[in-house]
Amino acid sequence: MGCGASTGLPEPKSNLWRGLSVAPEARCAPYNRDDYRYPASVEAEIIAAMGGRIYGPYTGRYFGSPAETDIEHIVAVSEAHDSGMCARSAEDRRAFARDLLNLTLAAPDVNRHDKAAKDVAEWLPPYNRCWYVGRTLEVRRKWRLTIDRRELDEAIRVLDDCPSTAMLFAAAASHHEFALLLQIPRNALAPHENGPSSLPADTAA
Repeated sequence: MGCGASTGLPEPKSNLWRGLSVAPEARCAPYNRDDYRYPASVEAEIIAAMGGRIYGPYTGRYFGSPAETDIEHIVAVSEAHDSGMCARSAEDRRAFARDLLNLTLAAPDVNRHDKAAKDVAEWLPPYNRCWYVGRTLEVRRKWRLTIDRRELDEAIRVLDDCPSTAMLFAAAASHHEFALLLQIPRNALAPHENGPSSLPADTAA
């Protein structure tokens, strides 16, 4: 039985599920992306949390340099804003934006276009789906964010088939194999020497 198999959906009139408030999204204050800034140093912290890997868990892809990635908010900041952060202080918004529990790496096209500001009901990654859904629920609990009914239904559906919500690391190809795959010179895959990138995250959020 999957880890979510025994949870069951909340009763139609219930507004709570395992500590999460089930409610429609609501923008209680104007959204400003600048309210959710974070320092560039979080990129190094994300990599350290993944054992030094420059890795995109949504696709199982390894990168040769942080410059090839975006910092990605697992629960997009605009989604969080409409799920309760709109009522929080400026300090709380900044703390949310840099919380490692809600940060990972992704290729820019995934961060800015494929996922962007979508929630679990609107988008699921091709890889690490169980980890992704489980992590969104962790983040919502920690920050007391609401979850809408469609997203909760989809989260339960996914978790019903999950033996674990741990992040999976794809088997890493050698630098030579990776270079052939990308058709770029192998020396271009050397570790980045100029520190963390400053690419924007959640630009569509």
